This record gives sequence, structure tokens and C-alpha cells, in this order.
Amino acid sequence: MTERFVHTRRLTFGDTDAARIVYTPRAVHFAVEAVEAWLLERIGISWLHLVRDLHMGTPCVHAEVDFVSPMQPPDLLDTEVVLTKAGVSSLTFHLTGRIGPRICWHGNFVFVFFAEATGRAVSIPEQHRAAIARELAIAPAGA
Repeated sequence: MTERFVHTRRLTFGDTDAARIVYTPRAVHFAVEAVEAWLLERIGISWLHLVRDLHMGTPCVHAEVDFVSPMQPPDLLDTEVVLTKAGVSSLTFHLTGRIGPRICWHGNFVFVFFAEATGRAVSIPEQHRAAIARELAIAPAGA
């Protein structure tokens, strides 16, 4: 697969704050939601399966977001997910949230695979390494 992954969601009234724009922390929620969709569609990793059956998790351990322009319902938010680095137990992403061509936010996020029993990082399951390598190969330079 060579095309970038974009997760689309409709912004709703429930996403807004008293100023009638999307509440700032929702951008992190949108990022986590988009990474979950990316993992399932592009890598074949279901968070439900990881937690329920394998007793693993992949929490976000780093989130950094820059806000560029406001978001309001009922716009469609497209969140582009780009894998920029894969470690032994971590995945680093650059995400960009857009409404049409307008960038609303962008940021970097790190997710780590860990074992529930120990609370310690574990290696990314070997069966997913080839798909992760394919995703790294399509990342633009400097992403």
C-alpha cells in the first residue's frame, strides 16, 4: 500500500466547548482514535484483541500538538496518520488534522506496547513487523 492513511469523522456538538468550537483536548482524542483505526486497517492490530486476549496495551506515552485553526461542527475532520519511527516496543506518529485543505492541528505521538501483568514495555508482535516496515517506507522525508 502506498497511499497515506486518513481517518475521517464528523465533528459533533458534543465535541465543543462554551466558545462553540471544538474543545482543545479533543484533538488528542481524535489523534488516538485515528491511530486506533490505522493500527486495525493498516497493521491488523485490534486494541480490543490486544487487551482482551493478549493482555497487552499500547498507551500513548507522549503527545505534542500544535493548534493552527479552530474546528467547528458539523465539519468533517480528516486526520492523516504517518508512522515516522518504529522502535522495539514503540511507534511514533506525525498526525495532521484538516478540514478540507485547512490544517487545524498537527502533532507527534508515541505509543508503547506493554504487558498488563508487568506494566513494562514489550516488543511489538513479530507478525506485524512487515506491515510496519511498509508503512515506514511510505512516510515522506522529514515527517
